[in-house]
Amino acid sequence: MKKILLLIFILNLFQHFCFGQKHGQVKIDSLLFVLQTEREDTNKVNTLNELCNEYETINDYVNGVKYGNIGLTLAKKIYYKKGEAESYTNSGIIYYEQLEYSKALDYLFNSLKIREVLGDKKGVANNYANVARVYKTQFHYQSALDYYSKSITIFEKEGNMNKVADVYASIGLIYDGQSDYPKALGFYFKSLKIDEIVGDKEGAANNYCNIGGIYTYQLDYPKALSNFFSSLKIYEALDYKIGMGNCCANIGNIYMYQKKYQKAFEYHFKGLNFYKEIGYKMGMSLAYMDIGELYLNYFENDKTSTGLTTPTNQYISYNVLLDSAIALNKKALKINLELKDKYYTTYSYSGIGNVLFRQRKYKEAIDYYQQSYLFADSIGALKEKKDAAKGIADSYKKLEDWKKALIWYEKYSEGKDSVFNEAKDKDITRKELKFDYEKKAVADSVKAGEEKKVISAELKQEQTKSYALYSGVALLLVFGGFMFNRFKITQRQKNIIAEQKNVVEVKNKEITQSIEYALRIQTAILPPPKIVKQYLENSFILYKPKDIVAGDFYWMETVNDLVLFAACDCTGHGVPGAMVSVVCHNALNRAVKEFGLTQPAAILDKTAEIVIENFSKSEEDIKDGMDISLCAYNVKTKELQWAGANNPLWLLQNGELIETKADKQPIGMNENSKPFTNHTFTLQTGETIYLFTDGFADQFGGETGQKKLTKKRFKDLILSVQNKTLQEQGIALDKFITEYRKEVEQIDDILVMGVKV
Repeated sequence: MKKILLLIFILNLFQHFCFGQKHGQVKIDSLLFVLQTEREDTNKVNTLNELCNEYETINDYVNGVKYGNIGLTLAKKIYYKKGEAESYTNSGIIYYEQLEYSKALDYLFNSLKIREVLGDKKGVANNYANVARVYKTQFHYQSALDYYSKSITIFEKEGNMNKVADVYASIGLIYDGQSDYPKALGFYFKSLKIDEIVGDKEGAANNYCNIGGIYTYQLDYPKALSNFFSSLKIYEALDYKIGMGNCCANIGNIYMYQKKYQKAFEYHFKGLNFYKEIGYKMGMSLAYMDIGELYLNYFENDKTSTGLTTPTNQYISYNVLLDSAIALNKKALKINLELKDKYYTTYSYSGIGNVLFRQRKYKEAIDYYQQSYLFADSIGALKEKKDAAKGIADSYKKLEDWKKALIWYEKYSEGKDSVFNEAKDKDITRKELKFDYEKKAVADSVKAGEEKKVISAELKQEQTKSYALYSGVALLLVFGGFMFNRFKITQRQKNIIAEQKNVVEVKNKEITQSIEYALRIQTAILPPPKIVKQYLENSFILYKPKDIVAGDFYWMETVNDLVLFAACDCTGHGVPGAMVSVVCHNALNRAVKEFGLTQPAAILDKTAEIVIENFSKSEEDIKDGMDISLCAYNVKTKELQWAGANNPLWLLQNGELIETKADKQPIGMNENSKPFTNHTFTLQTGETIYLFTDGFADQFGGETGQKKLTKKRFKDLILSVQNKTLQEQGIALDKFITEYRKEVEQIDDILVMGVKV
């Protein structure tokens, strides 16, 4: 029955695999192309983090870590804390997938500290859940439960019921792993109820599968099958091949336990075919092991048959069943070694050992059991280690090597896996082995003079035990002294940490206050809504900073009959972006007020000159600057002049949205800078001007959460809301982008301006 929960574990661990196979490489190629053209700013960090995610999705951990660390380095360089936290999280997840749990926790806790300072509740909750997952995999169940509890508290407050359901299911898995089936079922049913309410079909399918596993362990096969079939039905509707394969494998195992071998073979081969369709090697490995176990079970329980015909119309004679089982387990072993998956490599070796034992090839069986034991020991898999020791002990018993059998049975007895406690069987088997050992010793001592040698050997053994005991006591005394010394050191360290914690809390408070003050400064430089409405009566401004403060800002000035207004996007967002925005805002004001310029192209030329002059005073090579779309509208003549740095102008004329492209250069340091181009338009009543930065069109979201909105879809959206007033258009755009990104983090500041003539 062990394979039921193994498959459930895989289902939870690799539920992103299907998506990654379909979309991963295409997305990666696109991101690598974008990366070549991006400046060293926050957008580049976001792209690097996306690359890290995508490589993790297709299990390319080397490239995942590579781009994650590049993103981390850049985020630290430009003081982009949100990106830094994301980089830490992404790399931490990859280290977890590689079973490097210590590194995974280091990275996740680094991310957690940053997110707590930023007040990123969603990020904090997700990190709590990731930390819990690492602890759960290490069998540190109490720590896992503590962090899951922290995450669920935040998710519930935020109303994120999808995440609440996920955490309930994860807690269920913990109790499942401890054989506390009533508690496990309770959490699975809680998770299932939420999934059905919010319409999370994949989550519901996972829970049905987990519930089926519990009923399997309770030997309630009808309920188990009912839940597995419910899960299979949902996965078929979703066309989720991994889920379909896992359900078929679980159903096949139930039929095997019921000795309905024809149905068992049918479903196991169905599952294998699903895995083969998508090239899912881990699933194929598990299927090979399951079918091998099915052959073995059939061999042991159906002594009346001469053979069988598999669903692939392959006839396997009764005599070669075990050879076929070994061949399948060796296929699985090859895959597991290739994937460097120690957990399932442990099972492959053990499976081959089991079949060789049935073939009475005990020496060969011992070799495979010992490999299983070593792999299990290396990853702390107590039950698997115990089972391998039992196989070795039984093999030595069959070889009548009683001494080695007893040694290995003692190792088997040392296994403290509470999930599979077999105390009675251990005691009976141990007594049987000890009796056989003593019987053999007496038989050997019948020879003349041998009794004396045996007694001497026993006395020597007792003496050795005494020496070992005294040595052990001495070691304990030394160890006790060492531990007392460590205790004193630990106490001093705790005091130091407490002091450091106070310092960090004070610094965090000071940083938060500084950011809040920066917000007040940035708010002060933005034109008040009352003034905007006074000069641009029929207009809207959609302004959504990514962080507390922003790199995007809107600007307005008036000179006689001219209204000057602009949508501006400075390098970065958050505090660094806000600092650049103050420099650029001041430069725009100087160009108009100090130098008396009103033509947009001339204003941009002078603004660029001022920004470069300001940044050139620094000893550092500062390449920050601004993209901008700038209008000068004459309210009497209805003449519009416009110039742009990277950001275009959209004009709605006669129901058509016409784009005027900007000069391909920023306001700031640029090797091939040229004078900006001035454009002039004569507008008619009812025509509309749209200015924007790139944050709206670049946002990811949609059904999968991975789809970029794009400028084309943004343009289609603008056209679709033309039946609304300008104020209603702004509300509609805000509602759309919020619903589009759903749980996806806002990746950049968002600014859209609309002005109707």
